[in-house]
Amino acid sequence: MAMEADFLIVGAGIAGAGLAYRLTPHGRTVMLDMEEQAGYHTTGRSAAFYAETYGGPKLQPLTTASKDFLTNPPEGFSAAPLMNKLGAIHVFRENQRTQAEAVFNEMHGALPGVRMLDADEVLEQAPHLKEGIFAGGIDDPDCGDLDVAALHQGYLRAAKKTGVEVLLGAGLEAAAHDGTMWHVKTRLGQVKARVLINCAGAWADDIARRAGVEPLGLKPLRRTIITVPKHEGVPFDRHGPVIIDVDEEFYFKPEGNGYLVSPADETESQPCDAQPELEDVAVAAMRFEEATGMPVEKIEAKWAGLRTFAPDKAPVIGFDADHPAFFWNVGQGGYGIQTSPAWSELAASLVLKEGVPDMLARHGVMAEAYRPCRLR
Repeated sequence: MAMEADFLIVGAGIAGAGLAYRLTPHGRTVMLDMEEQAGYHTTGRSAAFYAETYGGPKLQPLTTASKDFLTNPPEGFSAAPLMNKLGAIHVFRENQRTQAEAVFNEMHGALPGVRMLDADEVLEQAPHLKEGIFAGGIDDPDCGDLDVAALHQGYLRAAKKTGVEVLLGAGLEAAAHDGTMWHVKTRLGQVKARVLINCAGAWADDIARRAGVEPLGLKPLRRTIITVPKHEGVPFDRHGPVIIDVDEEFYFKPEGNGYLVSPADETESQPCDAQPELEDVAVAAMRFEEATGMPVEKIEAKWAGLRTFAPDKAPVIGFDADHPAFFWNVGQGGYGIQTSPAWSELAASLVLKEGVPDMLARHGVMAEAYRPCRLR
C-alpha cells in the first residue's frame, strides 16, 4: 500500500474522528489507528456526561461552544439524540463548604443558572442519597448524558461519506519530513502527507518521538468506573441527576437499571490497555455506599481508561513550534467528548491556518491558550 494525503491523522478516537469530520471537505484525509477498532481506548470507556464547568475555566469555553451541536446536531448526523438532559448536583459536606462556595462563584460567573441548594433541597432532587451526609449542593440543571457511540460514529460515518480513508490496525512506526512532505511508515505500508496530525491520546508523546518531534510531557492518568444495580425500595430515576463530589473524590449517575460510579482516581500510567485495579474498584464501591447508604452487593461491570493531560492540564491544539507541518491535537483529559464539537472545529480551522471561528471566539475560545509552544 502506498498512499498520499493532505492530512494524515494519527488516532481514530473522538479527537481524530472529530477532526477528520471537519477536515475532509478541505483536502484528502487519511486517518490511521493502531487498533482494529476505532475508539477502543479512552473514547470507548468514557463516563459520558456533559457539564459546562467540568474541567474548569480552561475547558469551559469549548464545552459551552459545543452545546448547540450536541443538542441540535446536523440533519442526518445521528439517528439517536446525542445528549439527554440529566442535571447535576455538586454535593458537599459541612467541612467542604468553603470549597463549595468558591466552586459556586466560579461556576456562577460562567453559568448564571446554577444555584446553591441546602441539605433538604439536595435530598428532594436526589432522594437516593443518604440523609445527614451532605450539607448542601450546587445545582447545575443543564448537565446532560452523552451518547458517546452515536457522536463518535456520527463523525466517522460523515467523514467516510466525504472521502476520508480510515486505516485500522495500521499504527505509525516511523515518520520523517523532507521539507515538503511527511513520509510515514505504518504496519500497512507507506503514507505521504503534507500535514501530520497527532491525535494519539496517551500515545501522543511516543508518536512525536517516532516523527523526530520533541515530546510535550503528556501524562496518562488511569480512571476507574464500575456499574452497580439499583436497590429495591430506594428511589431510582434513570433520568438524573449526576452526583459529583465538590472536591471530585467521586461521581455517579444513573446507567440502565443501576448506577455508573467512579472514585475519580488519577493514577499515573504508561500508555497501555488500562485495566481496573481491585483497590480502586473497592474505593468506588465504598464512596457510593457512604453517599447513598446502599450496600454494593454486586458489581455488574468494571473498566478503566486513560485520561491524558498536558502538564498544565489545558488542551494542546496547534502546530509544533519547531516542526510547522506537525500538528498537536491532544490533552483532552476527561473532557474530550463534551468539548469535541467545538474542539474539532477549532483544530480544523488552525490546521487550515484560518484562525479562531467567530462562533467560538464569541464563547471566549482563544487559540493562544492552547498552543503547544507554551509547554517548552
